[in-house]
Amino acid sequence: MGIAADIAIIVVAGLIGGLIAQRLKQPLLLGYILAGILVGPFTVGPTVSDVHDIELLAEIGVALLLFALGLEFSLKELQPVRKIALIGTPIQLVLTIALGYGIAQLLGWNWFSSLWFGGLISLSSTMVALKTLMSQGRMGTLSSRVMIGMLIVQDLAVVPL
Repeated sequence: MGIAADIAIIVVAGLIGGLIAQRLKQPLLLGYILAGILVGPFTVGPTVSDVHDIELLAEIGVALLLFALGLEFSLKELQPVRKIALIGTPIQLVLTIALGYGIAQLLGWNWFSSLWFGGLISLSSTMVALKTLMSQGRMGTLSSRVMIGMLIVQDLAVVPL
Protein backbone atom coordinates (compact mmCIF):
# COMPACT_ATOMS: atom_id res chain seq x y z
CA MET A 1 0.00 0.00 0.00
CA GLY A 2 1.10 3.55 -0.60
CA ILE A 3 0.81 6.83 1.20
CA ALA A 4 -2.69 7.48 -0.21
CA ALA A 5 -3.99 4.23 1.28
CA ASP A 6 -2.29 5.04 4.59
CA ILE A 7 -3.94 8.46 4.69
CA ALA A 8 -7.32 6.90 3.86
CA ILE A 9 -6.92 4.41 6.72
CA ILE A 10 -5.97 7.23 9.10
CA VAL A 11 -8.91 9.42 8.07
CA VAL A 12 -11.44 6.61 8.43
CA ALA A 13 -9.97 5.46 11.77
CA GLY A 14 -9.86 9.05 13.04
CA LEU A 15 -13.47 9.63 12.01
CA ILE A 16 -14.63 6.45 13.74
CA GLY A 17 -12.50 7.14 16.84
CA GLY A 18 -13.77 10.72 17.01
CA LEU A 19 -17.40 9.63 16.69
CA ILE A 20 -16.98 7.01 19.41
CA ALA A 21 -15.27 9.52 21.73
CA GLN A 22 -18.00 12.07 21.08
CA ARG A 23 -20.75 9.53 21.75
CA LEU A 24 -19.03 8.55 25.03
CA LYS A 25 -18.68 12.27 25.90
CA GLN A 26 -14.88 12.04 25.88
CA PRO A 27 -12.41 14.47 24.28
CA LEU A 28 -11.97 13.98 20.54
CA LEU A 29 -8.21 13.77 21.07
CA LEU A 30 -8.71 10.57 23.05
CA GLY A 31 -10.62 9.05 20.14
CA TYR A 32 -7.88 10.07 17.72
CA ILE A 33 -5.15 8.59 19.91
CA LEU A 34 -7.01 5.29 20.24
CA ALA A 35 -7.61 5.26 16.48
CA GLY A 36 -3.88 5.73 15.94
CA ILE A 37 -3.11 2.82 18.23
CA LEU A 38 -5.60 0.60 16.41
CA VAL A 39 -4.20 1.28 12.93
CA GLY A 40 -0.57 1.45 14.04
CA PRO A 41 2.00 -1.07 12.90
CA PHE A 42 1.74 -3.12 16.11
CA THR A 43 -1.87 -4.25 15.66
CA VAL A 44 -3.70 -6.78 13.54
CA GLY A 45 -5.94 -5.62 10.70
CA PRO A 46 -5.64 -2.63 8.38
CA THR A 47 -2.54 -0.77 9.47
CA VAL A 48 -0.40 2.10 8.29
CA SER A 49 2.44 0.67 6.23
CA ASP A 50 4.82 3.62 5.95
CA VAL A 51 5.12 5.04 9.45
CA HIS A 52 8.04 7.32 8.54
CA ASP A 53 6.06 9.25 5.92
CA ILE A 54 3.11 9.58 8.28
CA GLU A 55 5.42 10.90 11.03
CA LEU A 56 6.72 13.55 8.61
CA LEU A 57 3.16 14.56 7.72
CA ALA A 58 2.30 14.65 11.43
CA GLU A 59 5.18 17.03 12.15
CA ILE A 60 3.97 19.34 9.39
CA GLY A 61 0.44 19.08 10.80
CA VAL A 62 1.59 19.96 14.32
CA ALA A 63 3.50 22.98 13.00
CA LEU A 64 0.45 24.16 11.05
CA LEU A 65 -1.84 23.62 14.03
CA LEU A 66 0.43 25.60 16.35
CA PHE A 67 0.64 28.34 13.72
CA ALA A 68 -3.15 28.43 13.43
CA LEU A 69 -3.49 28.53 17.22
CA GLY A 70 -0.95 31.36 17.30
CA LEU A 71 -3.28 33.35 15.07
CA GLU A 72 -5.96 33.08 17.76
CA PHE A 73 -4.25 35.18 20.42
CA SER A 74 -1.93 38.15 20.60
CA LEU A 75 1.11 38.94 22.67
CA LYS A 76 -0.86 41.86 24.15
CA GLU A 77 -3.20 39.33 25.78
CA LEU A 78 -0.22 37.50 27.29
CA GLN A 79 1.56 40.66 28.46
CA PRO A 80 -0.35 40.94 31.78
CA VAL A 81 0.53 37.36 32.77
CA ARG A 82 4.20 37.36 31.74
CA LYS A 83 5.51 37.70 35.33
CA ILE A 84 3.32 34.83 36.52
CA ALA A 85 4.48 32.68 33.60
CA LEU A 86 8.17 33.53 33.97
CA ILE A 87 8.16 32.87 37.72
CA GLY A 88 5.54 30.12 37.86
CA THR A 89 6.88 27.91 35.09
CA PRO A 90 10.30 27.19 36.65
CA ILE A 91 8.59 26.55 40.00
CA GLN A 92 6.10 24.19 38.34
CA LEU A 93 8.87 22.37 36.48
CA VAL A 94 11.03 21.89 39.58
CA LEU A 95 8.11 20.77 41.77
CA THR A 96 6.77 18.36 39.15
CA ILE A 97 10.20 16.88 38.46
CA ALA A 98 10.72 16.43 42.22
CA LEU A 99 7.30 14.80 42.62
CA GLY A 100 7.91 12.44 39.69
CA TYR A 101 11.39 11.64 41.00
CA GLY A 102 10.01 10.90 44.47
CA ILE A 103 7.25 8.64 43.16
CA ALA A 104 9.69 6.74 40.97
CA GLN A 105 12.10 6.33 43.89
CA LEU A 106 9.25 4.91 46.00
CA LEU A 107 8.64 2.42 43.19
CA GLY A 108 12.28 1.33 43.43
CA TRP A 109 13.56 2.91 40.22
CA ASN A 110 17.20 3.98 39.95
CA TRP A 111 18.06 7.67 40.19
CA PHE A 112 18.48 8.20 36.44
CA SER A 113 15.15 6.60 35.52
CA SER A 114 13.49 8.52 38.34
CA LEU A 115 14.89 11.81 37.09
CA TRP A 116 13.89 10.96 33.51
CA PHE A 117 10.34 10.16 34.68
CA GLY A 118 10.12 13.43 36.62
CA GLY A 119 11.27 15.39 33.60
CA LEU A 120 8.85 13.56 31.36
CA ILE A 121 5.78 14.35 33.44
CA SER A 122 6.82 17.96 34.05
CA LEU A 123 6.18 19.05 30.47
CA SER A 124 2.77 19.66 28.97
CA SER A 125 1.66 19.45 25.37
CA THR A 126 0.99 22.97 24.18
CA MET A 127 -0.98 21.70 21.22
CA VAL A 128 -3.26 19.46 23.28
CA ALA A 129 -3.83 22.12 25.95
CA LEU A 130 -4.63 24.85 23.43
CA LYS A 131 -6.92 22.61 21.41
CA THR A 132 -8.76 21.64 24.60
CA LEU A 133 -9.12 25.29 25.64
CA MET A 134 -10.45 26.17 22.20
CA SER A 135 -12.96 23.32 22.13
CA GLN A 136 -14.26 24.33 25.57
CA GLY A 137 -14.51 28.00 24.58
CA ARG A 138 -12.12 29.15 27.32
CA MET A 139 -9.45 30.85 25.22
CA GLY A 140 -10.17 34.39 26.48
CA THR A 141 -10.15 33.74 30.21
CA LEU A 142 -7.44 34.87 32.61
CA SER A 143 -6.64 31.28 33.57
CA SER A 144 -6.20 30.32 29.91
CA ARG A 145 -3.84 33.25 29.33
CA VAL A 146 -1.77 32.20 32.36
CA MET A 147 -1.72 28.62 31.09
CA ILE A 148 -0.71 29.68 27.58
CA GLY A 149 2.04 31.90 28.98
CA MET A 150 3.41 29.04 31.07
CA LEU A 151 3.21 26.64 28.11
CA ILE A 152 5.19 29.06 25.95
CA VAL A 153 7.87 29.38 28.66
CA GLN A 154 7.95 25.54 28.91
CA ASP A 155 8.39 25.27 25.15
CA LEU A 156 11.23 27.79 25.22
CA ALA A 157 12.85 25.91 28.12
CA VAL A 158 13.07 22.67 26.12
CA VAL A 159 14.41 24.25 22.91
CA PRO A 160 18.05 23.63 23.95
CA LEU A 161 17.27 19.94 24.51
